[in-house]
Amino acid sequence: MIWDRVFELAWESLRAQSYPVGAVLVDPAGEITHSGRNRAAEQSAPPGRLFGTTIAHAELDVLGQLPQAEYDGHTLYSSLQPCLMCLTALRLVGISQVVHAGADPLWNATDDVPAVLPELIAGQWPRRTGPADGFAGSWGSLLPAMWLVAYDPESAAEPSDLMPWATIERARRCVAGGVLECASAKEAYQLAASLSRSD
Repeated sequence: MIWDRVFELAWESLRAQSYPVGAVLVDPAGEITHSGRNRAAEQSAPPGRLFGTTIAHAELDVLGQLPQAEYDGHTLYSSLQPCLMCLTALRLVGISQVVHAGADPLWNATDDVPAVLPELIAGQWPRRTGPADGFAGSWGSLLPAMWLVAYDPESAAEPSDLMPWATIERARRCVAGGVLECASAKEAYQLAASLSRSD
């Protein structure tokens, strides 16, 4: 249920040509309280939400909706490993746990921030869990690769340490196979899975 919502949000971003990341905040009872998505390439958004800027990240979209309060026991779920900016914002808001589906190796070093700034962080840096296994991890990593293939093909032209070449190749097959034309994340994932099985 949580991942379904996260990926529908990421899919909305991809369909709008924004980077495909969705995020939700879950309370201690397991209920989704707030949701957000990347709107970096978009020209509008609901009132008070970031859009049309490189910092219009899904995680910030969620956090920007929150009133000042205590968020002990809340967990942020994201379709992709959060960047340093988003982890810092989570720390400032007081959310101590983030679970992500796809891996983004660019941000692996963020786990070292508490060791670099112990006097400022002192156990308050968000605990990161991920990447997820199975469907969530696979789809969370494939969505950004499809965005690169479709909207920034030069970045996907050669192998990189930041994204496995096999993921780029799979993304190319998905884009060529019409996955971006699907109306929903669920439909897109099913088509992507069938394209993978036919290889």
